[in-house]
Amino acid sequence: MAVRRTITVSITQEQDDLIKACLHSGHFASTSEVVRAALRLLQRDEIAQQVRKPRPASSKGTMHG
Repeated sequence: MAVRRTITVSITQEQDDLIKACLHSGHFASTSEVVRAALRLLQRDEIAQQVRKPRPASSKGTMHG
């Protein structure tokens, strides 16, 4: 298992309410689990955006003039 470290973050009341709702649903056992799940989704979204990002056209084989 990966080494874990403790951090402190500031969140809005709406974000706190969402975390509490996730805990109340029973899908998560702790705030840390909710945050880790959210970070995994963020990471997945970032990777998906990179894959969809258009690549610059290569200058090889193009004619200028």
